[in-house]
Amino acid sequence: MSQNFPTDSKSALYTVCFFLAQSGEPHVELGFETQTAAFEEIAHKFGVPANTVKNERDAFDNFTDSNRTGWKKELAPRLTNIFETHSSTPREMLKELTTSILSQDWINSMPETLLDLEDCQNASQERVSKIPLHEPYTPTNEIWNIILDLYKAANKNDKPEVVGGTALVITTKEGHFLTISAQEIPRCWAVRPYVHGIIPYYKKLHELAKALGFEKPRTGRAKEEIFKPLPDPDWETVLHANDVASIKNAIKDDLQLNQIEQERFLRFLSDKTWSGVGKTLERTDWSNNAILSTGGWLVNAADRRAMLAITMAESIEFEELMARDLMQKKEGPKLGASLGPAAFKGGENVIFYGAPGTGKSNKVDGIIKKAGKEAIRTVFHPDLQNSDFFGCLKPHMDGDNVLYEFAPGPFMEALAEAYQTPSEPAYLVIEELNRATAAAVFGDLFLLLDRDENGIGDYTVSFPSPESRNWFGTKINNVHEHISLPSNLFIYATMNSADQGVFPIDTAFRRRWRQEYLPLDYTSGPEGNIAYVDAADKKQTLEWRIFVKVLNNHLISNHALAISEDRLLGQWFVKKNELDGATIPEKVLLYLWDDLLRHEGRDRIFDTNRIKTYGALAKITADGSRFLSDSFLNTLNVASIEVSDEAGTDKNVGN
Repeated sequence: MSQNFPTDSKSALYTVCFFLAQSGEPHVELGFETQTAAFEEIAHKFGVPANTVKNERDAFDNFTDSNRTGWKKELAPRLTNIFETHSSTPREMLKELTTSILSQDWINSMPETLLDLEDCQNASQERVSKIPLHEPYTPTNEIWNIILDLYKAANKNDKPEVVGGTALVITTKEGHFLTISAQEIPRCWAVRPYVHGIIPYYKKLHELAKALGFEKPRTGRAKEEIFKPLPDPDWETVLHANDVASIKNAIKDDLQLNQIEQERFLRFLSDKTWSGVGKTLERTDWSNNAILSTGGWLVNAADRRAMLAITMAESIEFEELMARDLMQKKEGPKLGASLGPAAFKGGENVIFYGAPGTGKSNKVDGIIKKAGKEAIRTVFHPDLQNSDFFGCLKPHMDGDNVLYEFAPGPFMEALAEAYQTPSEPAYLVIEELNRATAAAVFGDLFLLLDRDENGIGDYTVSFPSPESRNWFGTKINNVHEHISLPSNLFIYATMNSADQGVFPIDTAFRRRWRQEYLPLDYTSGPEGNIAYVDAADKKQTLEWRIFVKVLNNHLISNHALAISEDRLLGQWFVKKNELDGATIPEKVLLYLWDDLLRHEGRDRIFDTNRIKTYGALAKITADGSRFLSDSFLNTLNVASIEVSDEAGTDKNVGN
């Protein structure tokens, strides 16, 4: 593999974007039919919004042989290293590197953020404490298959095989073998939070060595004089003053860490208890040893156990299966079934998605009103947390005393309503599902979304606190030790995947929902007219439903723009009171100018020879002057003539 092959997902993404910024059609060279398809597929691979890929591509435009002007005069610091590394790389070599990057799994790679290692240890040790040590554990065939695939991918020289469903036998290329009992698999799973915490420190330690002028932490003077004394609470006095200064400067200037991460890395060099690192940092096995200690293993011929734990930690699918197999215990009859045989059945999780203005929220409201019910409704946003969605302890005043009580979030309110009215449907509506990191907001709750054919949840999770359990028991006048979805709770969510600033929905989360796409429908929508000034400076009016259909068809007829359907304007994009026949509603113009055509294609709709800014567009529309392009006016004129002809035909028929 190339020595310039990126080691982290951010550098990998920026390298791909640099290739996309080259002249010609680099997206076609990578196998994508359109630029939009490239942005969406690459975004999915890296777990970022498609607009992020496009913006990073655009940031390089001004520094390549592309005919695009770009949108930044100076290259952002985060992109400078990529540009300096690859600006002289031959086009074919850069293409091969980009292709290799896109063949890797980056969305499941280890996070680069430096986490609080004490929190990571506590999270792993809590998982370890829940493993029943004296009960036999036999992984399912599905889990074994994942383990084999993960191990083979991580160490191609070893030969792993499952023996009797109870052990993993590993044979090295030298003919040595190691047996890992199935009893240890839950422990490999349990240390995942700590693995995700410690590996970025391992990577940054190597970056530190290079910043100090050494190839690795375990070579020459680096090994003996710098990294061997670490970690140590007195490292700043143990090491030479010049080395201390160099380390601090490198942490500040070379490791690309924010202020909190810098403080954590300095603590990593000094506090063994906080980091969980027992061996000195010049050793090759210090991270493996720390993982094994956190997992409670006796460290003896156990390197491959640590490697297995690291490998498994990278797999979301393994995490999910183990969480089900170990943590989700059923309580005999399903909780949903405890509502009784007369309980309303058919509860489901549904995502309604489509272009903005296709009536997603209206569709949900129609279903709920038809049932004669009211919904518990919430809107996801980037700052939303699991505690907001589920509920948490909040203070309130009782006289002069401050008391803390459980305050339910929308999920718990909807769940309680469902249990209180078992013979009727209950609804939880989530608007803008992908404007928050949905899987993180749901947390453990997302495992509840698995349901049987009646809508009863297949799995349970524990209440996060005694207070939440007590609140729920008091609310429904019954005691439950675990949470499960009843058959009468419907969870509806709306989203527009093409919006700017949204978060990707991972496959494990999304497959737990039925998904219903709402297409564009020009037979519906509000009644009313828009107006525009034609090429002869005459004011023309056109019915909104006809206008929005003509507009969308005009946009998608230009294949170079590659606009997907879910980015077009839906028929309900405007309300009836906005269609006064005086002009085109401003929010339509703003969406076209600032969102849909922000980077290319404005001349498809607007007269960009005269209009360079949205401020200028707003002024011209206020003055009642022409602002549409010749090509779009021609399309609108044809539509107006067709409407007039149809009206005339109808009139003649009526006579």
